[in-house]
Amino acid sequence: MNKTTTSLIILFFASGLIMTRQLLTPGYFSIIVNDAYTYTNWAWQFHEALKEGIIYPRWLPLNFWGYGSPIFILYPPLAFYLAGLFNVFTDSIISAMNFTKFIALYLSTAGMFFLVKEFYSEKIALLTASFYLIFPYTIFQFYLVGTFASTISFVWFSPILLFTHRYIERDQVKYILYAGICFAGLVLTHLINAYMFTFVIVLFVIYFSIVQKKPKALIAIPVIFVIGFLISSAYVLPLFFEKQFLSLKSFIGEGGGFHYAIFFLFPDLSNRVPPDNFWHVYHQTYTFYVFFFLTLLLIFILLIGHLRQNAEKNMKDISPYFVVASIFSIFFLFGISSFLWEAIPFFKYIQFSFRWLNITNFTVSFLFSILFRSLITQYRSKKIVSAFIFFISLILLILDFRYINYAHIFRQQELIPVKTQNSNLEHLPIWGKVENISKNSSSNKIEILHGQGKADIVEWKSAERIIEISVNEPLLTKIRTFNFPGWKAYLDGLEVKIQTEKVSGAMLIDVPKGNHILKLKFVDTPIRRYSKILSLASLLGIGIALILRKQFRRC
Repeated sequence: MNKTTTSLIILFFASGLIMTRQLLTPGYFSIIVNDAYTYTNWAWQFHEALKEGIIYPRWLPLNFWGYGSPIFILYPPLAFYLAGLFNVFTDSIISAMNFTKFIALYLSTAGMFFLVKEFYSEKIALLTASFYLIFPYTIFQFYLVGTFASTISFVWFSPILLFTHRYIERDQVKYILYAGICFAGLVLTHLINAYMFTFVIVLFVIYFSIVQKKPKALIAIPVIFVIGFLISSAYVLPLFFEKQFLSLKSFIGEGGGFHYAIFFLFPDLSNRVPPDNFWHVYHQTYTFYVFFFLTLLLIFILLIGHLRQNAEKNMKDISPYFVVASIFSIFFLFGISSFLWEAIPFFKYIQFSFRWLNITNFTVSFLFSILFRSLITQYRSKKIVSAFIFFISLILLILDFRYINYAHIFRQQELIPVKTQNSNLEHLPIWGKVENISKNSSSNKIEILHGQGKADIVEWKSAERIIEISVNEPLLTKIRTFNFPGWKAYLDGLEVKIQTEKVSGAMLIDVPKGNHILKLKFVDTPIRRYSKILSLASLLGIGIALILRKQFRRC
């Protein structure tokens, strides 16, 4: 067994120990009530749709008191596919989500190991990855405040930079293809984190193109993003073209959502959020972490200066980038950055300024490699180095234990059967009027507004409804489902027009006299269908290119 395999096994079992409580407890870990109910019910509905044979579920039927909503037009699906996959083995969507988080923690730790190993020794890589794993802010995210898909997205940070660096260093096309694939994975997991990480990628490429005097390397920036968006187009293109039908203003504070400025650390505007908002409790925690990160950065900067005197070439190559990236991410936590939040396109959609600490945690964790390099260089005594590392690890583990031991759990009995969270108004069709609909989910799913007749539900699935209707005179029927592009109605096999009720946004359908079978189906619009083809074609094309490249090299 080689050293790398041994290191990966160590990190796997260490990740398992950190996540033991989540793996053994039938509950969802979060201190944010809305998130707990939102993501578990989305995961459950997504899995139910998969079981019905829907390859890419976009419509979740239980939201908004049974009127449904196109959640996965706006929200990326990959984390929920993984939960659905693991649910096959766990037979519990909550346990599947926890297992997905465990795998994400391990893979993000392994990714940090390979990224550090690209620049330093395997020993330093293992130590740095281990510190990333037990770093309190990492545990803070996985046990307390990190949303489900956001924590899963950490998997992609390291491999994107690793493959980008290998492309710049070795000038081999395969690496830029790998980086693009990983960026697609990030987009398909968490769009906001992907948006923030684009700035990290751009800065990374610019830095190394200057340091290594390779201006041609700048081509990596558009290529990575183009490949990423081509592969993820099944999600990105429908979002781009159909976002006009969603209430996105509700997400950014202009229509009831949170405004980014409220979540600046300085000035403290926590008085502007509701009294039950988690920000009142955790503002001080985030403030502590900012100053903790800044203290670590100061130490690392001093170490870098010291190592420069010893002509440590690798230190000069990589460490300044991570220092700058860390400072860059912390800057956006302060009100002084408001002009950039207003000027940069889509920046407002980050919504919570403290999201940037996910980037800070990643970049500062990498810089622990500087500390270990310095220890190994300066102190020849293994006992001194080991004692120092043990002391730091102990301090971090004490903080970890506090988070793990006291993390709030929403028990499976509270979450299943699922209870929908209906405050995510950004997923509401723009013509949907929640104030005008019945909030009683057990209300009739079909209502006859005009005329006489009888309607019986034969089938009511995630994206399909079959209804038998006996009509004595022409009638207008209301279906308890928001109308949205993609819904089609077929009366006795023939497509009929769906109207939208102005009062609520629900579907209205005229039915003539007689006995009929009404079938409603949520199908792909042209943009959804063609974007799927584009994603598959892009993946196939990249796969063929990589295979042919290998074949040509052998010849």
